[in-house]
Amino acid sequence: MDDACIRASGLNKAYVTGDSVTPVLQEVGLEVTRGECLFLVGPSGSGKTTLLSILGCILSPDSGALTICDTEVSAFSSTEQARFRREKLGFVFQKFHLFAALSALENVQIAYALIGTNKLESRRQSLELLDRVGLAHKAGSQVRHLSMGQRQRVALARALAGNPEVILADEPTASLDAEAGMNAMHVLKELCRSLNKTVVVVTHDSRIFPMADRILRLSNGRIAPEPVPETPYSTSAA
Repeated sequence: MDDACIRASGLNKAYVTGDSVTPVLQEVGLEVTRGECLFLVGPSGSGKTTLLSILGCILSPDSGALTICDTEVSAFSSTEQARFRREKLGFVFQKFHLFAALSALENVQIAYALIGTNKLESRRQSLELLDRVGLAHKAGSQVRHLSMGQRQRVALARALAGNPEVILADEPTASLDAEAGMNAMHVLKELCRSLNKTVVVVTHDSRIFPMADRILRLSNGRIAPEPVPETPYSTSAA
């Protein structure tokens, strides 16, 4: 695959409890092209979240090679992982992980503060991101007063703070009803397409499968190709 943003080969990960060793990932290899939206699917316990955590430089593999944005990251120290996450990766979580008592604007500004952006510039860029996700009019609203779908849009704006090259989303529609979930994924897809972001989504939600450029299925810690959905994503999706 040309122009790969993510390239993994021979990834292995096991969890050790006392004398018990439980393999979670076994010889996993994949490539994700820059600008591609890849879905990782499979039953609970198949290794999806562990793989996403490794791609997100939260966990290190026991063995194997992982290159993200032309940087070999598989042997990074925890300090190097943290710096790389701040500079190159954005995250969207199932439970949003927003501060309920802060405004939508303040939640996005926090991400800019972590990368050292000054307050005036972080406000300007945060407002621009909220406008991109259709929430400029809610910038001053506390998150606890927003709908679940609006909260996910704030989380998406925050994930894009600092212009990361890769967006990793863990069950981004699991806390949303069908309409809100489709709307949130529509915004994610269109934003990342227009900004040429690489997206990896872990999901059980078959309703959003048509929005993937490609789907990979995990089973028992191994990965195999899954056919592209029969109904392809289109810009008319809502």
